[in-house]
Amino acid sequence: MPTPITIAQLRAYRGPNIHGPLPGALLRITSAADRARRLRAAVRDGAQAIGLVIAYLEAESRPLGDGFLLEARFSTDEPEIGAELCRYIVAGMRAEAAGDEEWDRDGPLYALQARRRREALPVPALQLLAEARRRGLPAMRLPDGRLQIGYGARGWAYDPRSDTAPAPPWGRLGAIPVTLITGDALRAAAVALAAAAIAAAGVAARAEDGLGFDAARSLLADPAVEAAVIGLDTDSLLLHGLPVDRCDQAEICDMGGPRPGSAADDEEWLRALGLPMLLAPGPVRLNLADQRLSALIPYAPNGVIGEGSGEGEALP
Repeated sequence: MPTPITIAQLRAYRGPNIHGPLPGALLRITSAADRARRLRAAVRDGAQAIGLVIAYLEAESRPLGDGFLLEARFSTDEPEIGAELCRYIVAGMRAEAAGDEEWDRDGPLYALQARRRREALPVPALQLLAEARRRGLPAMRLPDGRLQIGYGARGWAYDPRSDTAPAPPWGRLGAIPVTLITGDALRAAAVALAAAAIAAAGVAARAEDGLGFDAARSLLADPAVEAAVIGLDTDSLLLHGLPVDRCDQAEICDMGGPRPGSAADDEEWLRALGLPMLLAPGPVRLNLADQRLSALIPYAPNGVIGEGSGEGEALP
């Protein structure tokens, strides 16, 4: 039997992820034929049809059994719509391969176009985002739909559905100290220790473990938070990426427990755990007692502070 056209993996990355620093979508499908060029063209044409702005579009294939594994990935500020576009494209490729002339080509596209228009930020909100980026300030969409500029006590939120866009207090906006910690069995203890270290320096840190994407953003929207220590849920990292685009410290505790269900393999799991080190300006704290984490050392952009095998040992 030929390999059917089937979705093997579909991701809507809402933040920095294992494939790049920007939100975007990833599609992997199995196919009897090498349709990578067709897939790339379909993504490009579909995005243009619904008015979805995408960048860094890549499509490739590799042999898999008696068929091929095709992959397409691209960046977009509207990753959920990008993922739904991928579903539509796969349905179209199936219909094309089966010679189905009754397949509705236009209806789903019109629905996606209408959804994109409903969910698009109004011009005043886009202008605020552009100004925040010009000033180098963090900005994010909150779970309740508000736009947040800055983090915690240095943040300001605006509801883009309101009739007017008030002027942000630009002078006080910015980032607060954020520590991101990944791992499994050792993560909760590491969160508590990091918060205690920050408190010893005279700053009260909000410490939470096991937070997913939305929960982490909600914490950083709290104006009472002056510093944050966040233990990140691994499945959320795999599915959605990082909830922030910067942090002050990163720590990777362990690769314990069973492989998360969202991980295609151990490599994907390991790469997700290592994501925070790509944001931190200094060395990542890495538990070298877990030998599987040593594979991350060559990819740490600012070096490693090894723990568990020579406390505080600095590695290049």
